[in-house]
Amino acid sequence: MQRYDAHAVHAAMVALMRDRGLPPAHATDVADALVDASLRGIDTHGVRLLDFYLKEIEGGRAKKHPSFRITGDYPAAALFDADDALGVVAGAAAMREAIGRARKAGIAALAVSRSNHFGRADYFARMAASAGQIGLVFSNSDALVVPYGGVVPLNGTNPLAMAAPGLGEDGFHLDMATSQTAYSRVLLALRHGRQVEPGLATNQDGQDLSQGGELGALQPLGGVKGQGLGMMIQILCALLSNMPFDAELSNLYREPYDTPRQISHFMVAIEVSAFVDPVVFRTRLSELLTLFRDSRPAGDTPVRVPGDPEREVEADRRRTGIPLAEEEVAMLSGYLRADGSPVDRQGVAMI
Repeated sequence: MQRYDAHAVHAAMVALMRDRGLPPAHATDVADALVDASLRGIDTHGVRLLDFYLKEIEGGRAKKHPSFRITGDYPAAALFDADDALGVVAGAAAMREAIGRARKAGIAALAVSRSNHFGRADYFARMAASAGQIGLVFSNSDALVVPYGGVVPLNGTNPLAMAAPGLGEDGFHLDMATSQTAYSRVLLALRHGRQVEPGLATNQDGQDLSQGGELGALQPLGGVKGQGLGMMIQILCALLSNMPFDAELSNLYREPYDTPRQISHFMVAIEVSAFVDPVVFRTRLSELLTLFRDSRPAGDTPVRVPGDPEREVEADRRRTGIPLAEEEVAMLSGYLRADGSPVDRQGVAMI
């Protein structure tokens, strides 16, 4: 795969989306989130997702010009109706609202209704961390995960994320699915004929997929504990926003693209200064992270904390560029030159 400068890819994506009718601010939000994921090595949630998001826009699953509506009488809690916006656009707007409310109330929680797939959950949690706050983010998704001991998928991969600021650029950045592995990773393995790790996924008859085959369902993370976490996220997301259960949701990668998916999220922002001096918190968090990083490893690989692997990849990719598959380059054709520079277009935002 050829590598392209992150700024050039970002500019090309914004130009493409603006030409498809997205408002500049929304196009920038989507490009920010997807380029961020690709920079951090999470290619399954990076630039490749733009093609599916464009299908959602073109088919009518997601609106180009949603009208957000925030309801509720409490200063620290509200329902954020995303009006079938692209999930990244909805997630960014909802977290900005949560951050602003937490500044005044000390903590704020928003249940987000009528959204779509929003990419990486930690992207929105890190928005809060960049503002000096703690961010907590949850999302439900279409049912792909069986209950512990069951064969019928009832939970989505239902991610959860937490981000907290340390000293300088340091911080705690957790993002995890509540399934044994991500759906996209299993699909990628099957597509390339690679073996799926035993016990991670089964077909519709409950047979292990470690020897290949068609994906039917994923296993919950840690057995009944992962099942419980997945159900907890359904409660926080689908029930508080009065949206469909995971088992009632359509799949991102499949038709119909003209029908809203009604994904729901739950966003929390915590103002650190409401509890402790922010400098003390940042210092102690970095001390905690260092305590783990400096602990004695079981083998040759140093102990790392959530967010470390992504930071390492990002440092490399900011120097060497983002690897793009042929289909991703083709999608950006006309907006990205072969040498990796963006085609000059008036008013294109750059990261």
